[in-house]
Amino acid sequence: MREKLRVRRNAPHCRHRATPDEPVNKKLSVSGQSVSLPLRWYLVLLVVGTLLPAVVFGAALLLRLASEEQDAAERRLAHSARVMAASIERELSSNVRTLRALAESEYLDQDDLKAFHAQAMRVQSTQPGWLTVLLLNPDGRQLVNSARPWGTSLTGAQEPDSLRAVVKSGRPVVGRLARGKRGNWAFPVRVPIKRAGEIRYVLTAAVTWESLADVVAHQLPPQEEWTRVIVDQSGRIAARTRNPEQWVGQLGTPSFIQRSAASAEGVYRDRTMEGTSVYVAFSRVPGSGWTAAVTAPVLVVEKSVRSSLAAVLVLGLVLLLASGAGAFYLSRHVSQGIISVAAAAEALAHGARPVSKPAGITEVARLGEALERSAALLQARERERDEHLHQAEAARAEAEAASRAKDEFLAMLGHELRNPLSPILTAVEIMKLRQAGQPRELGVIERQAHHLTRLVDDLLDVSRITRGKIELRKESVDLAGVVARALEMVNPLLEQREHEVAVVCGCDALRVVGDPVRLAQVMANLLTNAARYTEPGGRIEVVSERKSNQAVIRVKDNGQGLAADLLPRVFDLFVQGPRALARQEGGLGIGLTLVRSLVEMHGGTVEVSSDGLGKGSTFTVRLPLADTV
Repeated sequence: MREKLRVRRNAPHCRHRATPDEPVNKKLSVSGQSVSLPLRWYLVLLVVGTLLPAVVFGAALLLRLASEEQDAAERRLAHSARVMAASIERELSSNVRTLRALAESEYLDQDDLKAFHAQAMRVQSTQPGWLTVLLLNPDGRQLVNSARPWGTSLTGAQEPDSLRAVVKSGRPVVGRLARGKRGNWAFPVRVPIKRAGEIRYVLTAAVTWESLADVVAHQLPPQEEWTRVIVDQSGRIAARTRNPEQWVGQLGTPSFIQRSAASAEGVYRDRTMEGTSVYVAFSRVPGSGWTAAVTAPVLVVEKSVRSSLAAVLVLGLVLLLASGAGAFYLSRHVSQGIISVAAAAEALAHGARPVSKPAGITEVARLGEALERSAALLQARERERDEHLHQAEAARAEAEAASRAKDEFLAMLGHELRNPLSPILTAVEIMKLRQAGQPRELGVIERQAHHLTRLVDDLLDVSRITRGKIELRKESVDLAGVVARALEMVNPLLEQREHEVAVVCGCDALRVVGDPVRLAQVMANLLTNAARYTEPGGRIEVVSERKSNQAVIRVKDNGQGLAADLLPRVFDLFVQGPRALARQEGGLGIGLTLVRSLVEMHGGTVEVSSDGLGKGSTFTVRLPLADTV
């Protein structure tokens, strides 16, 4: 309380006023970082923050539309791939029908292969895309080749996989693209010839890739398409609308081969053989295992998306710039009004009367009026505060005077009470020597006189400690001797109340640096407290031991104990536990206060614990050992 009053007394009697050299405009602190911007920029940010959601919404809407347009373009590519696959399927089916018609030749029923050879040559001449017509037995040996004169020695069948497929399935098969002996690329279309339910021959037409190129070329591509491609079962290019001479016979890209093998249809993004980034749509040709593919450049497919995004960016930037410029222009008028109010606030900080100019803005005008009212209110508050401060200083002075008077009274009371006690005790001793009076009455007088002497001594010690006039005469002390001396001092009270006292000391001597008289006084006060608050015939234990670098002494009793709400205050001055109406325990409530003060002066601590009323108490004193001081 004294420190608080002293601080308030030393404080200035008026509020803090900024000096002329001290800046009034200060930066806002946000998370330890200074942030300061003119009002116009905040208005610009406000406009931008208002328009930005609208711009973002418009951008999301346009991008959604552009994405749907891109999806539509991909669907058109997929449709083109399916249409081209259907055209290829019709072309291959036409070849199969022609071969089946030729397979019904009567010359084959008559085994007249020479006549069949002539007939095959006539059919080949009607099919521009056929290189030759072959008649093979199921083992693959050529029997007829329309491209060779009759009787010429013939070799085995090329591309035997498709031949085995025909023999196994008994159905027409389209083989893979392969390079012939003359260096031209062609693929076989094979039809089984059955007689009596068994495959007797396999009729084959070697078809050139140019026939498929003509089919692809006749398809009118949509605007997005860039290249049309036909590949066989192994992924080898059989026809291509762009640079066919360079790429026919080459394998497609690994990603295309993998995707076309895994799915019958699809659209995905890839790179062409030339390295151009494109979207690829493919569809498998029914009945042949071949695949038709259509590609379109990414720039063409995503043109709408990119155009929409560019339009949104341009439009959003124009709107933000226009709105920001308008806000910047309007902020000048607002800033002037706020600057006027800021000047008024600065004048108020310097103790002058605030004067603000009209700005035409309702809120700014109200702020100026509020500043003027605040100035008047601050002046009134200053006067009230000065009056309260003077009253508080007077109260503090009175409290200090009362505290000094109390200390002086306690000291004087102790000395005045002690002066007659010495003659009384001396007279009692003389009477005992002369054997005058009754021994019982003399014993009562002596005990009460000694008790009163201890109360006066405690009162004087409290007064000395309060005024800081007590001095310790420290030396190396054995705690066992201190405990023995304290027991000797308290022995009359212990015998009177018939207490059982048990002293348990550690094996090693516990030596501390301290005043032996004051340490004995600490132990005597703790023992006296235990004796007073323990019923006659109770038990008191004094246990001393070494723990780490401290000497620990516990005084434990099985007496009245302490309530939980009293434990934190038991060492305070004039605080006592529950007392009987007759106050047989005696005391002023200052013994434990002396214990705490003296122990702390020796660099130690004291604490109390209790399980509750009627369950006894334990006081624990900890002092630093002599070898650690």
